[in-house]
Amino acid sequence: MSDLICVFDVGTTGTRTVIFDNNGKEIARAYEEYVIPSQPVGISEQAPQVWWNAIKNTSNIVMKSGKFDPNDIVGISASFARGTTTLINKNREVLHPALTWMDERELTDAKGFNEELTWRNSIPKLLWLKKNKPDLFSKAFKIVCPDSYTYMKLCDEIVTDPTNAINGILNLRTLKLDNELAEAYEIPLELWPEVHRPGEVIGELSNKAANELGINRNIPIFLGGGDQQCASLGLGVIENGDAKTTTGTGTIVELVVDEPIRTSGEIPIFTFPHLIEGKWVLEGVMPGTGTMFQTYARNFSQLQLKESEELSTSVYDILTKEAEQAPPGSNGLLFVPLYIFRKGTIHGLGWHHGRPHFARAIMESAALSANMYLGMLEAIARVKTTEVKVDGGGMHSDLWGQIFADIMDRKILIPENKDGGALGAAILGFYGARTYNTIKDAINSMSRFVSEKNPIKENVKAYKKLVRLFMPTVLETNEKKRVTKDL
Repeated sequence: MSDLICVFDVGTTGTRTVIFDNNGKEIARAYEEYVIPSQPVGISEQAPQVWWNAIKNTSNIVMKSGKFDPNDIVGISASFARGTTTLINKNREVLHPALTWMDERELTDAKGFNEELTWRNSIPKLLWLKKNKPDLFSKAFKIVCPDSYTYMKLCDEIVTDPTNAINGILNLRTLKLDNELAEAYEIPLELWPEVHRPGEVIGELSNKAANELGINRNIPIFLGGGDQQCASLGLGVIENGDAKTTTGTGTIVELVVDEPIRTSGEIPIFTFPHLIEGKWVLEGVMPGTGTMFQTYARNFSQLQLKESEELSTSVYDILTKEAEQAPPGSNGLLFVPLYIFRKGTIHGLGWHHGRPHFARAIMESAALSANMYLGMLEAIARVKTTEVKVDGGGMHSDLWGQIFADIMDRKILIPENKDGGALGAAILGFYGARTYNTIKDAINSMSRFVSEKNPIKENVKAYKKLVRLFMPTVLETNEKKRVTKDL
């Protein structure tokens, strides 16, 4: 068998371990969802040990699968959810549960600072810790996010890369830690992890970690990147004007640009470094689109859940079959997701709507979100796209792929591997191992697309009214500032 890379894909709701060969073929995988206790509205914390436990458990499952020879693994790389932040002391002990990117407590503490805090996700969280936990903050040795914490566990190095470091005090143009920002926010420069280049060897797997993971010791650890930028690599979205959408917990749209662009407006657009040197990405995020479908399955589809258990199939396959019974546009039923974690809303509900309409309207909301953001990104970058590459769990559904094509009125390309972030991390790993001379060479050999969806004219026409309604409805919902709590 060819050389293999072990990838840890550390997400917001769970972690997967995936083994890839140097042709981008997935050899084995395991996934573990985190068990997170119920928390008050506006609070979202995770104990970093939860990430490491999931890495250990999934790694051991994969290593014992018998699907490959562990001696063929030439290195480890990883993809990470960004912006989740906490502190460790000199003994490398976690001082406080990590505040995830979804935690809202820091918002009031961020007032008075400049607009960069809308996308430098770690800083407001640190300001909250500094203000509310001063004794704890005084003991801090390093600021860690899922990436730097994981590297610490793997090889005792506390480092990061630009796609994760941008959530702190990284200068967007030089991609170096910015002392002026450190002074402005009064968060000392020495607290931040060192910034290295993606694909770089940062150390070797320690004996302790090797025993815990079931992997051979001393194999190299290659620096990975943020999950969305890794997904862009996995999809080959690397040139100016290339666009991708990821369907998952939320819907995330990225457009590649040649230089960082400052943005402002009612709907936040972020500029982040790409994993490709000299490239940046414009990014828009609609939280909760996938979570809404999950909530619908868990809370309103008990018969379908029972049926899926009896048939050993996915409840989402059953719900998708239901959705096929409703016409494009769901007869005017419109779902607005949890934009900036305020309440989602349902519009146009009538007596003629049934379960198929609800399922389809939820699926349509993800594509409407992607279309809204892509239109804004194109306007900012002054480009026009004709195709969008889409990954994530939603693309296991042919219907959902067609909905994206019809609402976005563009060709949709669907990859062989729907976990673009994991594949992107593998690409960085094989580049770091010098299997490929350049990241582009690795992408050309490892990234493939198995199908495409083209817009159906009649469906595009049916969706035009919903497309026009969606953004104004999102803005109206946001302005009312209805948060998700008992009223």
